[in-house]
Amino acid sequence: MTRNKRAPRKAPSKTSKRSGASILFKILKWLILLGLFAGVVGVSALASIFYYYGRDLPELLKRDDYEPQQISRVYAASGEMIGEFFYTGGRRTVVALEDIPQIVQFAFMAAEDADFMVHSGIDYIGMVRAFYLAARHDTGLKGTSTITQQLVKNIILTPERSYQRKIQEIILARELERNLTKQDILYMYLNTIYLGHGNNGVEEASQFLFGKSIKQVNLTEAALLAGMTQSPERLTPLRHPEAAKRRRSYVLRQLWEKGFIEEAAYRAADEAPIVLADRAAVFPDRGKAPYFNEYVRKSLVERYGEEKVYTGGLRIHTTLDLKSQEAAELAVRVGLRDYDTRRKFYRPQRKLADKDVAPFVKKQTDGLKGPLETTQVYEALVTAVDAEKNLVEVQIGPHKALQLSLEPRTRVLGEGKDVKALAEAFQKGHVVRVMPFERVGGEDQSFKSVRFEPGPEGALISIDPFSREVVALVGGYSFAHNQYDNATQARRQTGSAFKSLVFGAALEEKIITPSTLYLDSPTVFQMHAGKTWSPKNADGQWRGPVRVREALASSRNVVAVRVLDDVTIPKAIAFARKIGVKSPLVDNYTMVMGSSEMPPIEITNVYATFASGGLLGEPRYLRRVESVRGHREVFTTETQPVIAPEVAYLLTSILISAVDGYINREGKRAAGTAGSLRAIGHPFAGKTGTTNESKDAWFIGYTPKNVTGVWVGFSDNRSLGDKEYGGRVATPIFGEYMKAVLKDTPPVAFEPPTSGLTSAQIDPATGKLSRAGGFDEIFLIGTAPTDYATSSTDNSAEDFIFDQFKQ
Repeated sequence: MTRNKRAPRKAPSKTSKRSGASILFKILKWLILLGLFAGVVGVSALASIFYYYGRDLPELLKRDDYEPQQISRVYAASGEMIGEFFYTGGRRTVVALEDIPQIVQFAFMAAEDADFMVHSGIDYIGMVRAFYLAARHDTGLKGTSTITQQLVKNIILTPERSYQRKIQEIILARELERNLTKQDILYMYLNTIYLGHGNNGVEEASQFLFGKSIKQVNLTEAALLAGMTQSPERLTPLRHPEAAKRRRSYVLRQLWEKGFIEEAAYRAADEAPIVLADRAAVFPDRGKAPYFNEYVRKSLVERYGEEKVYTGGLRIHTTLDLKSQEAAELAVRVGLRDYDTRRKFYRPQRKLADKDVAPFVKKQTDGLKGPLETTQVYEALVTAVDAEKNLVEVQIGPHKALQLSLEPRTRVLGEGKDVKALAEAFQKGHVVRVMPFERVGGEDQSFKSVRFEPGPEGALISIDPFSREVVALVGGYSFAHNQYDNATQARRQTGSAFKSLVFGAALEEKIITPSTLYLDSPTVFQMHAGKTWSPKNADGQWRGPVRVREALASSRNVVAVRVLDDVTIPKAIAFARKIGVKSPLVDNYTMVMGSSEMPPIEITNVYATFASGGLLGEPRYLRRVESVRGHREVFTTETQPVIAPEVAYLLTSILISAVDGYINREGKRAAGTAGSLRAIGHPFAGKTGTTNESKDAWFIGYTPKNVTGVWVGFSDNRSLGDKEYGGRVATPIFGEYMKAVLKDTPPVAFEPPTSGLTSAQIDPATGKLSRAGGFDEIFLIGTAPTDYATSSTDNSAEDFIFDQFKQ
């Protein structure tokens, strides 16, 4: 069988080879053209995108334009930080880059952007990766931001994660790099970055965590701060110490691997424990003078505007003496708690026997008409006490399971040395006086909580009489529970504390002298519209003829009205205005009894006019205010003489007798209304004050270097109670304060002026000159008596009264 052979294949010609190469060339050419076209389109598209998203972008910062919000701080006279003003997000203190250690700068670069010093603001490879991952996984853009981009995000754009914001971030980052130096960008970044707990910038974070300036941090602390940048709340060492330490290790390793530190330093720092400052010790005095701080805040806002006060980084140096302030707050609290004890405020009134509980509840239920009222005081029965939960439940008639709010003045909460366990202080069957204050909510008008019947409030204001610097101010028992400042806002009747002003006017007019006799006896005075008024003394007694010194030192009311009658109401008002009274004054005889209303700061400043020898000046709270740009405003007090030094001293001498006592008409030493202060062992001048029905209790007192006013009263103007006079309620607060302030200081006597006064031996019964058995009295020159007292056998007391006071 034969097989057919195939014909041999012909080799391709040269022509066909050229034809294939031509086709390949065309394909390549088209590919190149398409590539070029795609590139042009891509670049155009990219340019269009950047143009589109780059429109209307904010204007870029220059170094001098960087003025972020900064916290303003308030300092006491000795430099202690006592207060802060800032908006949310504005807790920041800007520091110069040269004040930030290099290790801190390196730590943040190692943690966030190791190539910061060499790139042009953008990490392009990281950016492409971020876009790819966001598109693939349908998530927001995150990560890969350089320090420059983070700065753009923090100070120019929003923190939103979107393609648009990322593109804008790229545009602005590149422009920012052209506008600013690397040092400028790093300076802004380190002062802007959020580092947890409300702190912005490395300075505030360092103070918060380590209790020291950023200037003083070491390697481990720098790495800890830089590590928090990634997620400040998740990596804070206060709440998540292990996570913070792991992140710190990462930063330290980055510092080593990037060549910022040696391996030995890395190893040692990585082994070191995290050491944080005691939070209570960082700013131990912050918040110690809340009423004072609030007054300063309001004054500054009125002067500079809220924006500057809250964002301007002001350094506010005040007149407050921290030792005096602490003593004042303690004295007010102790004094009010003593009153609470006497009057059974914030404690059980009595305890019911088991057999009396049901009748008590039934009687109360039958007597209640309608729902409970928040303005009404009720007796409540304690039905349950849970010491572990710090819980006391009470019942008011049919209203059961009401939770009793344990307020700061409740001694069981830990104030004072007489703290009792909850179970000892309150027991089932106890009756307490309460007021409803918190409703259940919704349509239900019933209450779930009650609070104790509120006790009285108090105020203390302490002033340097010559500089008029306010060294202490207390506006109430607890600022946290009542922000109303009774020291500067409460307008209250001044009671007998106003008598000093009327007596001062009469002394200046030379109508009276310390030895002038007045009759302390029932009298009727004509008032407006035909009405009459017959004042009485607080003790209900009449002393007959008394000298002016005794009358003011023992606060005899009828004599005070007689003095006002002699000096005349218009002259008394003019004198009051001259020495600092600005409030409206009543124009009738009750004025001398303190029926006019004014805040404690005002009447205390009036007494500062006496203490300073007759100088008038405004109370001052500020010494200087400094801005972040170095501007400084210094505050001083302009004083001017308004009464003669000898008049001021003569009145002071009489007010000293309210404390040290006086010689009565029998020639014996008698106690003044503030005699309890003698035990302190320092010279004091002062005047008690009590208004009608004991609604207000006062004591305004002074030493040669300090004037302090104390007021106590109910916010709703209720009576403090029977025999709760200024000498019993307010004077002890003054005494406690002065004991603390004057501790370990020698007594300083009141110095009389070098001219304008004279002295004479006075007969205690008549106020005339004495030939024997008298005592020394001082007078303005030209006002001393010229007649001598007659022998006691020449005239009876009745004849003397008739001769001297017949109308």
